[in-house]
Amino acid sequence: MLADLRQWLQLAEGPEFTLALVALGVAAAAGLYGFLRYSRLLRLVADTPTARIRSAAQGFVQLEGAAGWLPGPEIRAPLTGHRCVWYRYRVEENRGQGSKRRRVVIDRGQSDDLFLLRDETGECVVDPDGATVIAPERDVWTASNRLTDFGPGPGSGWLRAGRYRYVEERLSDRQALLVLGEFTTRQHQGQDRAERMRDLLGRWKNDPDIIARFDSDGDGRLSLQDWEAVRAHAHAEVERELANEVEPDAFHLLRRGTHGTQRVLVLSTLGESQLLFRQRLRAYGSGLTFALATSLTIWAWTIR
Repeated sequence: MLADLRQWLQLAEGPEFTLALVALGVAAAAGLYGFLRYSRLLRLVADTPTARIRSAAQGFVQLEGAAGWLPGPEIRAPLTGHRCVWYRYRVEENRGQGSKRRRVVIDRGQSDDLFLLRDETGECVVDPDGATVIAPERDVWTASNRLTDFGPGPGSGWLRAGRYRYVEERLSDRQALLVLGEFTTRQHQGQDRAERMRDLLGRWKNDPDIIARFDSDGDGRLSLQDWEAVRAHAHAEVERELANEVEPDAFHLLRRGTHGTQRVLVLSTLGESQLLFRQRLRAYGSGLTFALATSLTIWAWTIR
């Protein structure tokens, strides 16, 4: 086989030889890109210990839990109509005939709705914008006509050839997830306290009863000293309101990282060991592709 390839490379016309080198170069570049990408993710997963939501440190973390809905309108995948917490889809159309036949993406989309991740210690909000989703639930089918209703219709199927090809990926409610991303805790009450103070002081500023109560010299106006007493009273009132409420004082947010090599958000239905095995295989495969394509390129150039 190598002898035949060697003979073809030696006898190939200039444009054919150039095209072969370009193809090998593209393969080498793709292999290198894949090796760097999968190796980076492999290191992130291996080097980031799994934390619990309640005790997770601020910054880049790895969490395990179950997906769940936030209150509000339900999320439905647009092609199948299945309820889910996240989806991604695309519609492809076969165009052309014979050797010129090609598949063109004519529609695509992805959910950016927030959802919850829960473990036994608490819950956090996940912002899936920019996420790398690994091994989601996936449906693929073809049809002779454009989709007019949810899911495969008459004349469609998973094995039948058709003009249109539909691909939909989903993460379902209660789906077990391994998530890597930037974890931050935001205070509800810290912001709420300031807003309530402003609202309360705004109402009290022109309230005759408040003015009469705190006007120390009886001139019908509040001095700076009087106003400080009003502020102290408003602060105590807000604190009493907050103490009587049962809402949590903070919520946790998990989103794509913003710093260096941690600019990533990974949502994986695979456990840590399975994910590591998969990424290791992909990194090795990409590295092998790069090595082979580079070696063939050098060999082809030297025998020419």
